[in-house]
Amino acid sequence: MSEPTTPPKDNQTKQGDQAAAGDGDLAQIKSELEQTQAKLTEMMNISQRALADLQNFKRRSEEEKASFIMYSNAELILALVPALNSANLALKHEPKDAEWAKGVEQALKQMASALEARGLRIINTAGQKFDPKIHEALMMAPGEKDLILEELEQGYMLGEKVIKPARVKVGNGEAAPV
Repeated sequence: MSEPTTPPKDNQTKQGDQAAAGDGDLAQIKSELEQTQAKLTEMMNISQRALADLQNFKRRSEEEKASFIMYSNAELILALVPALNSANLALKHEPKDAEWAKGVEQALKQMASALEARGLRIINTAGQKFDPKIHEALMMAPGEKDLILEELEQGYMLGEKVIKPARVKVGNGEAAPV
């Protein structure tokens, strides 16, 4: 004979219902946790990219600021270059007063030093090949092709920018007359 089944007590059904409900809640909580972790990872990636962008922006801004400062004086420096060239030409001629010449030479050195400290450089032409980016050919003469034979006027660069090309005489590739 079969044993009579006794109906479950009220607290036994509640525990079974809670266990079933607890399994559902646990799955939902795990799902929400995974979604939250995915969002956190995404936010961390976004913040890292934003931080890298900010650092790159700061670096570019500093570079642009330094460049602006250097080139903001270009007009003034370019205005001083003819005076510098004229004074250098004057010194090449035999001065009658040696003390005066020494004084002018010292003043020129001070001016050149101040301009060099602000990024001005003389373009080198001695023994160089002609480069149209930094040289301006005023004359051609017999000599090795594209070799600078003579500097007619100094050229200047401010930083990496040519502000006045060197004016030169360039060889045309013909043999020099003997």
